[in-house]
Amino acid sequence: MMMMIGVASVQGLIDLVVAGISLMICLGIFAFIASILCSAAFFHHAKEVS
Repeated sequence: MMMMIGVASVQGLIDLVVAGISLMICLGIFAFIASILCSAAFFHHAKEVS
């Protein structure tokens, strides 16, 4: 019985690690796209002003 609890907790830990990694990847992609859009908007606005 103790072995099953250990395996279950390791599985839960692996699930948390995988979820955290996938979340970081998704947030990284989102931040990359957002920074590209922000820089494009900034350059577009800067050309109009000058």
